[in-house]
Amino acid sequence: MGKGVESKEAKQMLEQQSSSDSNRDSENGGQPGDRAPSSSRKCAIWKRPAVLWTIIVALVVIIVALAAVLGVSQTGGPLNSLENRTKEQIIRGSKSSRDPTDLHSRLKQFMCESSPNKPAEGPGCKLCPQDWRLHRDQCYWVSKDKSLWNKSRNDCSRRDSRLLAIRDQAEMAFIQTITKDTPQMWLDLTFTSSSVHLVWMDGSVVNRTLFKAVHLPKENNNCGVLKADEISFENCSAVSKWICVKESFPI
Repeated sequence: MGKGVESKEAKQMLEQQSSSDSNRDSENGGQPGDRAPSSSRKCAIWKRPAVLWTIIVALVVIIVALAAVLGVSQTGGPLNSLENRTKEQIIRGSKSSRDPTDLHSRLKQFMCESSPNKPAEGPGCKLCPQDWRLHRDQCYWVSKDKSLWNKSRNDCSRRDSRLLAIRDQAEMAFIQTITKDTPQMWLDLTFTSSSVHLVWMDGSVVNRTLFKAVHLPKENNNCGVLKADEISFENCSAVSKWICVKESFPI
C-alpha cells in the first residue's frame, strides 16, 4: 500500500516538471523540445554586418561614379584644340563686352590675316568663297574646264557673279598672273558688224588702252576672248575656259 502511494506521488512530480519545461519553451518563442535557439541567434548576428557592408560598398561606387562625371564636365573633356580655344576667346570677349563694334573687331582678328601693309583692322579685310581668289574688292573664280560662251556666262550667273570684263590696268595685271598658263579666256563681250563701239555686256565702253591690241572680227556671231594682253574674237560656238567675278564680302 505504501509503495503505491509513493509511485503515484513520483508520477505527479514528473508531470509537473514536464509542464514547467513546456512553459519555459513557450516563453522563449520555441516549441517544446526545441534545443537550438542559440544557433538561430548566431545567424541573425552574422547577417546584419553583411548587409551593412553591402550598403557601404554600393555608396562608395556611387560616390566614385559621381566624382568621375563631375570631373569630366568641369574639365570639358579632351577637346582642347586651337580652333576651340580661339572660339572660346571670341565668345569670352563678346560676353565681357556688349559693344557690337568690339565683337566686329574680334571677328576681323579671327577671320582676316594681318600684315604690316594690311592690318586686320584696316578697310581692306575682305572675304571670298572657297576656291575664289581675292583681288582688291572683288573675287575671281577660274574654271578648270572649257565650255561655250553662253554656257560659261550662265555658269557665272548661277554663281551669283558675271563673266570677266576688265576695267583697269591693275585688274589687267592680276588677270595675267592667274591665266599665264591659259591660252585664252572668254570675256563678257560680243561683236556684230553694226557695232560702232566695243562695249561690255553691261553697256559700259571697253577701254582699248588697257590692251596691247584689239583684233576685230570680220563676221557676226563672235564672242570676245582674252589672249595674253590682247582682245580677240572667236565663234561663240567654240569652247574656252572662263573667269567669273563678283564683289567680295567686307567684314
